[in-house]
Amino acid sequence: MLLTDSCGNPRSFPVSEITMLEETFPYLLRQEIKDSIFYQLSFGNLTTEELLSQAISYHSHWNPDIIIVLSGIAESRPEAFTEFQKVVLKKLSIVLIFDKLILRFNHWIKKLLYNPALIKRHQFYRVSKSSFRKTLKKFKLIFSKSKIYWLEISAGPKHDDSRPGVIKRMESYNAIIKEIYGDDFVPVQQKLMVVEGFNGSDHVHLSKRGHKLISDILLERINKFLDQKIKLYEQNT
Repeated sequence: MLLTDSCGNPRSFPVSEITMLEETFPYLLRQEIKDSIFYQLSFGNLTTEELLSQAISYHSHWNPDIIIVLSGIAESRPEAFTEFQKVVLKKLSIVLIFDKLILRFNHWIKKLLYNPALIKRHQFYRVSKSSFRKTLKKFKLIFSKSKIYWLEISAGPKHDDSRPGVIKRMESYNAIIKEIYGDDFVPVQQKLMVVEGFNGSDHVHLSKRGHKLISDILLERINKFLDQKIKLYEQNT
């Protein structure tokens, strides 16, 4: 089972950095492990709790041998507004939906939400670290029979220009993942930097090189895990 944020999806823009479906790391893994039952959910702009709740709600009876998770950037990004304030702003736009200035208003709202100066000043949390830790522990408990590999939350340093403080906050959320999943936390940030693995337009989504690197790293771990299971089976028979 593979659960990811939008970094597990193909990307059609910008034109110079298109990543096709067959170049994404979930697809590459599926091609290498063809005799497996493979489930993938990759969805953008969900919190980790929202993403994992899908697996908890529909697949808790499955207990797959291996679960791979790439999530946490949504929690790591400092926000210019609280979640409540964002709801109020969105409701205000709905009230004005028939107004001829709605498009201009929505553009103004978007500029406010993603204004680096406001983000740097306010540094609101979308999800607290304590809530993030609780979600991870719950997931590990429910899928206690599965091997869970959790990929490091990663982004290029330039992402800090549009989201001031995100790199530092990523470190704290990664520390929580490592605390809970130990050696099954999968470091990738530094290796992605070496191969220019991030999309140059937003410095978060993976380039073709980034997807290939992630696939190779995971495949090595998966093969090692499967070899251990085979040896254990042979010993017991």
